[in-house]
Amino acid sequence: MKIYGKDAKKPRRLRIFFPLFIDMSGRKVLVIGGGNIAERRIKILSGFGADITVISPAATGYIEDAACRGAICLHKRKYKEGDIAGIMPMLVIAASDERRVNQNAMMEASPLNIQVSVADCLEECTCFFPAIAESGDYIAALVSKNGSHRGVKAMAKKMREMLSL
Repeated sequence: MKIYGKDAKKPRRLRIFFPLFIDMSGRKVLVIGGGNIAERRIKILSGFGADITVISPAATGYIEDAACRGAICLHKRKYKEGDIAGIMPMLVIAASDERRVNQNAMMEASPLNIQVSVADCLEECTCFFPAIAESGDYIAALVSKNGSHRGVKAMAKKMREMLSL
C-alpha cells in the first residue's frame, strides 16, 4: 500500500559535497554546545588555528580549561537568535544536546550564507565535519555520503594506520 500526502516518506536526496581544504588560521568559528561532540570539534579546529567562540550553559572540563588558558572564548549561557549574526563566523558547529537549538542555529546561519554543521541532523548541514587522519607531511579527511558515522570511524582508523607506515 502506498502512502501519499504529508505522511509519505520522501526519498532522501543524495547531496554530493566537494572536499575542500582551507586555511583556518584566525578564521572565526562558533560552536554551539559544550559537550563531547563540541569538545572533539574544538580540539581539531584548535589544531588548525581557528578563532573559536563557544556558547553553552555547560561545558566539558577540556572546554573550560581551554577558555581559562585563553585558547577559546566561552560564553556560559544558552544560544539565542542573533548570536551568529553578531559574530559572523565563517563556520557554525551546532552541537547542542537540544534539537531545537541546533535547528535554530541552522536557520540563522543559512540566510547569512554561513556554513553550518549540525551534529544531530545530516539534512540540515551545509557542510560536514570530517574525520581527520594526519602524519608527517600528509593530512586526509573523510566523510560519508550516507551519514554512516560507524563507517567513517572505521575508515578513518584505517587511514590513520596507513599514514603511520
